[in-house]
Amino acid sequence: MNKQESLDHQTFGRLSKIYIIALGAIALFTIGGQFFIQRYLNSQIDDSRIINISGRQRMLSQKLSKEILLLSYIKNDPSKKQHIHELEATIELWRQSHEALTQYNESIQKEYKDSTEIRKMFTVLEPNFQIIYQNSLKALDQIKADTINHAMLKPHLDTIILNEPLFLKQMDAIVFQYDKEAQQKVSSLKRIEYLLFGLIILILIFEFFLLFRPVALSIQKTISNVLASQQKAEDMAFRTEELRKKQEENVQELLSLTKAIDQTLLYARVDELGMIQSLGERFAKFLDAQQHRERKNLADLMDLSEVQKNRLLGLIAQNKGGVFNEEFEFLSKSGQKIWLDVSILTIFKESGNSERLVLCSDISKRKEAQNEVERLNAASYKEKEELQKSNASLIVEAQEEERKRIAKEIHDSIGQMLTALKFNIESINLKNVEKADQKIEGLKQLSKDLIQGIRIATFNLTPPELKDYGIPIALMKMTKELSKLTGKNILFENKSNFDQRFDTLVETNLYRVTQEAINNAIKYAESDYIMISVNHSESVLSITIDDNGKGFENKNIPPISSNKTEGGMGLFFMKERMNYIDGRIFINSTPGKGTRVTLNYNFSET
Repeated sequence: MNKQESLDHQTFGRLSKIYIIALGAIALFTIGGQFFIQRYLNSQIDDSRIINISGRQRMLSQKLSKEILLLSYIKNDPSKKQHIHELEATIELWRQSHEALTQYNESIQKEYKDSTEIRKMFTVLEPNFQIIYQNSLKALDQIKADTINHAMLKPHLDTIILNEPLFLKQMDAIVFQYDKEAQQKVSSLKRIEYLLFGLIILILIFEFFLLFRPVALSIQKTISNVLASQQKAEDMAFRTEELRKKQEENVQELLSLTKAIDQTLLYARVDELGMIQSLGERFAKFLDAQQHRERKNLADLMDLSEVQKNRLLGLIAQNKGGVFNEEFEFLSKSGQKIWLDVSILTIFKESGNSERLVLCSDISKRKEAQNEVERLNAASYKEKEELQKSNASLIVEAQEEERKRIAKEIHDSIGQMLTALKFNIESINLKNVEKADQKIEGLKQLSKDLIQGIRIATFNLTPPELKDYGIPIALMKMTKELSKLTGKNILFENKSNFDQRFDTLVETNLYRVTQEAINNAIKYAESDYIMISVNHSESVLSITIDDNGKGFENKNIPPISSNKTEGGMGLFFMKERMNYIDGRIFINSTPGKGTRVTLNYNFSET
């Protein structure tokens, strides 16, 4: 404490000396500056007074002349005495002012600055002053008489008027000289003031960098150290308090945890042979081992099978410091089947011995749920398998129906036309030229019909444009052909100029689904306007089929039609084809407003 007080006294003593030196220097220069400034200000006050007197002298000389001229023309005016009195006052004031100027120039002016120029000017001025002054007194004496003798007054008046301009001119020069010297004094005062100001600024800069700044940095460092020490002490006190509170909380939590573990957790402490050291209350109730439980083996209390018992004792006997976990099944005293998830942890004591902490969790419900999930998964797999078989059967049936339809078309149209062609060729009689020509014309028409039938049959199978040019050209060709064959207004638009090629399987399925959607619009929707649009983004191809047909309720679409004549098979196979190529199909319809079918195929994954 004494050392700290000594350090404080030393610090404040050093600061006091520094501040006394700094303030003393500033005070010294300030007082000195004030001395010089006040001296020059006093000089300036005298100069202003003298300049005022000099200017007044000019005015008095003019007033003197005017008053003498005025009185020379007054005869018996009652105010004559007043004018004479004013003239006497003017002459006396003019004389006193002249004497004051002369004395100032001789005495006071020498105290500050000996002006030889002004002294010379007063020497030149003195004769004019004396002439005017003497003639003014004589003129005054003449005017005071009861009767003014103008003949005697005129010479004095002429002399005054003659010398007055000379006096005024000299007085102007004296006033200008006084003003010039006053300005020189002001300039000198400014220089002195600037010099003193500069010196004070230099002193302040010197004191700032050599005195105040080092002291401020030292004080700042000291305060920072003190604040850091204070903060450190507060932090230590805060941490100490926090640790104390946490310790109390941990003790309370430990007590609560111990009680909760004893009442709720299935645990036991055993030695390396499985003999129970301590058994939790809940575990004891769970195993129905209330008496002499510390003298028994845990595997015996759990009533495990011989294999599970040996496995549990083997895990307990291991001494590798790890945690061993395994599931065991046993029957309770009431005959209930129980599954326990058993974790065994080795705990090493300070004495070097070790014991085992056995923690158990009842997972019977989880096992039941797991078995139920497995059962449901098996049922789900079986259901999916049955559905797959049903779908495969439907696909096979549909393929068989398609084959029958193609065979029927070939037999009913192409086959009959070929048979007719054969009979017509055999019946040609070249001897009868006229009938032969008629039959040949008929054969030509029959050949055209046959070619048209073959084109329709092949068109319904696989169009060559799909293989050669891709899906956009094939769809455009299909719309043109269907528009000609059906008379419907069927249009195609490739909005994004899509021309990318895909795998043959993908293009075929997209083509068939679009074809099926158009056929549904023609057969079932009773529409006369169908629009097929192709658009694409960076990764998705979209084909949209819009029609203005009668539409339907979406919820009325059966997932699988039980009767192939209902029309549900077409929608089913459309979905199956899109699923097969990992595409998506969207069907939106409103009764009376038409139907929109959208096919989306993500080609970024291919």
